[in-house]
Amino acid sequence: MLKIDNKADIFHYRTLFFILCLSLFTLMGRYYYLQVIEYERHFSKSQINRVKAVTTYAPRGLILDRFGEILVDNYPTYILTVRPYKLDDKEAIFKELAPILDTNLDELNKRYKKYYRSKFLPAIIGKNLSFEQISEIEEKRLDFPGFEYERFDERIYPSPFNEAHFLGYLREVDRDTIPYLDKGLLYRAGELIGWQGVEKHYEKQLRFSKGIDYVEVDTYGREIFELEENRIPAFPGENLALSIDSNLQKFVKGLLAERKGSVIISDVNSGEILSMVSSPSYDLGVYRGTTSEEDWDKLLSDVDKPLLNRSISGLYPAGSMLKLITTINLLEDNSVALSDSILCLGAIEYGGNEFRCWNENGHGYVDLNEAIVQSCNIYFYEKVQLLSLESWVKTARNFGFNSFTEIDLPNEKIGLIPDREFFTKQYGRWGWSERGVLLNLTLGQGDILVTPIQALRFINHIASKGKTAKLKMNLNKNISYYAPIEYSDKTWDYIWSSLFDVINATGGTGWRAMPSSKDLQFFGKTGTAENPHGEAHASFIGFFEFNDNRYSIVIIVENGGSGGSVAAPLAGDIASYFINNAQEYLADR
Repeated sequence: MLKIDNKADIFHYRTLFFILCLSLFTLMGRYYYLQVIEYERHFSKSQINRVKAVTTYAPRGLILDRFGEILVDNYPTYILTVRPYKLDDKEAIFKELAPILDTNLDELNKRYKKYYRSKFLPAIIGKNLSFEQISEIEEKRLDFPGFEYERFDERIYPSPFNEAHFLGYLREVDRDTIPYLDKGLLYRAGELIGWQGVEKHYEKQLRFSKGIDYVEVDTYGREIFELEENRIPAFPGENLALSIDSNLQKFVKGLLAERKGSVIISDVNSGEILSMVSSPSYDLGVYRGTTSEEDWDKLLSDVDKPLLNRSISGLYPAGSMLKLITTINLLEDNSVALSDSILCLGAIEYGGNEFRCWNENGHGYVDLNEAIVQSCNIYFYEKVQLLSLESWVKTARNFGFNSFTEIDLPNEKIGLIPDREFFTKQYGRWGWSERGVLLNLTLGQGDILVTPIQALRFINHIASKGKTAKLKMNLNKNISYYAPIEYSDKTWDYIWSSLFDVINATGGTGWRAMPSSKDLQFFGKTGTAENPHGEAHASFIGFFEFNDNRYSIVIIVENGGSGGSVAAPLAGDIASYFINNAQEYLADR
């Protein structure tokens, strides 16, 4: 056997030893750098893997009536979310998950697409999970990577009147909506946001603030226990107290049952809305996701338009309430002597056209007061000719017509008081005459459109003699005022006297509004507005003094016919309600 001599000398040994020592020192230095110098950074990374941050939610604020009755409450439910980056085989996982959620693959894909934000942020897949569904998902946790379920609060409506139009509803936030929302409120796809009514107007007050919980998880993402360090609590939204009297609301809603229209009642001194009924209405439960597409389409296509809040968005011809605009104009311009009388024979001719009074037999000789009390058309046809279109329009707009009332509700309509510019644009320079359009305007007909809430502001201006509190739904909102309307005391007193006679004098069109007990001072004006689409609309505006306070009423009954025979009795029923519940209103004050 051949032998080879070991030629390694001491230099080679020292070189190898040096390399070995250098390697060990390098490893030790690197170990020191990672474990000591970079400790905080790597500890944070390990915490991210070990600890999961979970967004927590609190309930929205409750909505209450003026006496503390809960109108809108919260109901706890559970939602299922998924983090897209953990979906290795989305279609296979969704196919297995679909029967657990009682849905199909197409619906899951639709939800995923709707609520997807990025592959690292959770997307909502299911809502209103039952205990059985949560249990089945938990049993198959390893088959559903990235899926989590969490508590979520939805709205319920314990109060039986369930008043959809002013309460409003919540809507899910999706990817298309988020860019337009308040960034400070940190919305994410699938959350709920106030979309109509006071839910929308007071979204910032009612919305909760989110919190964060930290949970330790194992390698499969399963929760082991909650950590108390650095926890940020979620806070519920503020409660909202409305000026609404829920018992009065239920009573008034019963009066309008099977009718279309609006009734609004307010406290004149504070501007508080005590009742706002728009009929027909609908059940707010349709927005909780349990309504079929067929039922929803039926609601949308309903010719009676139950989704429309007629109180603030319904546009109507004003009718005879605008005879008061003509009256104020005449009085302020000294265009009429109070003793002047006009002979009403039931019809009059202007420009070859016949204009009729509602009383076909005529009223005989009537002065201004009698014309208001009996709502004589012929008198106002004659006397409006003494006014200019510009003056009449200015007075109408001075009372808030053709402008927003600024009530704290969204989607209010502005209505229309047409002026010279409008008529010229609409009919051409020679297609209309000032004398002709005034005949329509004085009766609240023609191109005029007003909302019930504008009519309420109008009667409140009269009831407060021009120093009028702004209308409001929030009981705790500070009282503010519209710009004052400056007319002489003589004008205000005459209007009050005439409105009192409408209800209390012989021949007054509003006599049916007076309660049988006659224990209050009641002022009002009836109206019957012609409607090109069917029967005339019946209306009543008025106010009464009760327990040292003043309350106003506006009633519009679509296709109701005569205001005196249809709307006035409803006003009388409402006044009787106040008398019968006197103790409640004394306690409220």
